[in-house]
Amino acid sequence: MKIALSAGEESGDILGSDLMRSLKAHDDKIEFIGIGGERMKQDGLESLFPINEISKMGIIDPLLSLKTILKRRKQLISFFESQKPDIFIGIDSPSFNLGISKKLKKKIDISTIQYVCPQFWAWREDRIKSFSKFLDHIFCLYDFEKKILRQHNINSSFVGHPIAEKIEFEINRKEYKQKLNLDENSKYVVLMPGSRKSEVTRHFNVLASLSNHYLKLNSKLRFIFALTEDSKKLNLEKEIKGNSNLEIHYGNSRNILRACDYAVITSGTASLEAALCKIPMIVIYKTNFLSYMILSRLIKTEFISLPNILKKKKIVEELIQTKVTKKNLVSELEALMNKDHHDLLNDYKKIHSSLINSKKTKFYDVINSVKKN
Repeated sequence: MKIALSAGEESGDILGSDLMRSLKAHDDKIEFIGIGGERMKQDGLESLFPINEISKMGIIDPLLSLKTILKRRKQLISFFESQKPDIFIGIDSPSFNLGISKKLKKKIDISTIQYVCPQFWAWREDRIKSFSKFLDHIFCLYDFEKKILRQHNINSSFVGHPIAEKIEFEINRKEYKQKLNLDENSKYVVLMPGSRKSEVTRHFNVLASLSNHYLKLNSKLRFIFALTEDSKKLNLEKEIKGNSNLEIHYGNSRNILRACDYAVITSGTASLEAALCKIPMIVIYKTNFLSYMILSRLIKTEFISLPNILKKKKIVEELIQTKVTKKNLVSELEALMNKDHHDLLNDYKKIHSSLINSKKTKFYDVINSVKKN
């Protein structure tokens, strides 16, 4: 069986790697083609091009790179047409992948699956009506999505979130501090500015200023920037020179989340991973002004962070756009460090339980049933 894959960003690369391993466990002769990140490449995918070329967030950043994105999508569609795969699986990145599914369904009539349901419940709800025209199946990370899709006669499976199965319910922070050679007697704050270059550049300085504030107070509080391997290209060490209470780690963000005591995290999958690591957090997000103005009118959810969305209430603080300032970060971090977190940890555990699929839908079985003979 030949499977075409398209994962256009860091979170999709994590899911894609897990999917590839799951399928290869059933059939080691499966051939994978398409695009993915470092994890998928380590699992044997020869990515047609680097995914950072299409990994853009918001409204304006994708528009500024639209020519490249459209060129790469056209290239990928042509490649898939020539390779004639048995099935196409778009992993997350719906703005990029749904267009591929539509074209492939029309041109070579192959089976198509979307892994990670487009967030129709957050914005552009009317999209759901068209899914059945070009998608044969949707793998849902969240159970509530499957229930809504069923109402629209769209085939789907709740597969749970693979990250939830890889993180233990009870976190031994002392053990992970030892693993990372951190001071067991110090309190650590992990700073996660995002995985995309645009996110890192927008959030890095304000997060660094937070650590600098505590350095000037001679505080024993320590800070760790958890960045992706790709961020090494940005040469950020020079930005924090002389800041003795701050260090940068590349990769291994999950163990850093397990080791640290508090977190300031850019909204996205990282906030969910932090919740699974049971770490009290503040969620932040800044984008360019025009993107914010457009998105704030389109998005209909009350919250931006996944922990709050999944619990349908505010369990973690959110600072958005102009509220992302050093003053507000200091204020919220002080409040966070002085709170009792019993209720928060219970909410985290409920989220964790909800993301594990006890019935364990088999990717391989579903793909085989969807695949055209």
